[in-house]
Amino acid sequence: WAAFAAVLCQCGLGCGAERCLGDVLQVTYACESGPILPELQCYEETVISAEQVVFTRTGKYAETEVNQGTWTFPADAERVAALFGDLAGVDCAGIRRIEPEDAPDGGETTHYAVSYGRRGRTLTLRYDPGVTYTDGDLVVEPIASFLSDLVLPDDAAPRYVQSAP
Repeated sequence: WAAFAAVLCQCGLGCGAERCLGDVLQVTYACESGPILPELQCYEETVISAEQVVFTRTGKYAETEVNQGTWTFPADAERVAALFGDLAGVDCAGIRRIEPEDAPDGGETTHYAVSYGRRGRTLTLRYDPGVTYTDGDLVVEPIASFLSDLVLPDDAAPRYVQSAP
């Protein structure tokens, strides 16, 4: 129960069975690489607002081969409005974290956060390896669809820098 309450009540004090209805102000998607070579491990974050998208990528080690930086570019207003509309009616009470009986070793961790305007609530889903959520697809699928069509600036697109021959 505590894990359930903690996830849902990232929305603010006393979510209870209340929906996190209201205008969506911002969506954040982040992922942290799993067990790959240290120089290839990275953290990526995409923050979507009505006006812009901010994409940040950082390597996890000093000797990284990751194409690091922060890129800000205009958001497609129609696509953002559709995404925010899909997320505006998500029922927080229907989303429950399901821990695996035996968590896998390693794997990518992803994080979804939807910030709502009403009362400053934020719905947060953290997908550690093996974790699922009941009704998590109501949050994940619209965000994944938006991100799959997102075109990054040319200099941000490659995840890794090319080594000199």
